[in-house]
Amino acid sequence: MPAQTYRLRVYDGAYEVLHKRRYVVTLDLEYPGLDGVLSQHLQQLTREALAANEPMDSPRLEVCDPRTGTVLLDWSGA
Repeated sequence: MPAQTYRLRVYDGAYEVLHKRRYVVTLDLEYPGLDGVLSQHLQQLTREALAANEPMDSPRLEVCDPRTGTVLLDWSGA
C-alpha cells in the first residue's frame, strides 16, 4: 500500500487533547516500522499537550481518514 495522508488525533484515555489543532501526516499503514513512526508522533504530541497544560496520563493516537474522520487505527504503543 502506498503512503497516504491521514489525520492524527491525540487522546488521554478517552479525552481528546489538542482538539483545536489539526495534525496531518503521510503514512504507509502496512510499513513494517509503523510502530516506531507512530511512537515518535505520540511522543511529539504528548510533549505539545503537556506544554499546553493538557493531562496526559494515558496517551494514545487515532489515525483517521482526513475526509471522513473514520478511525483506521487506534494506537497506544503498548
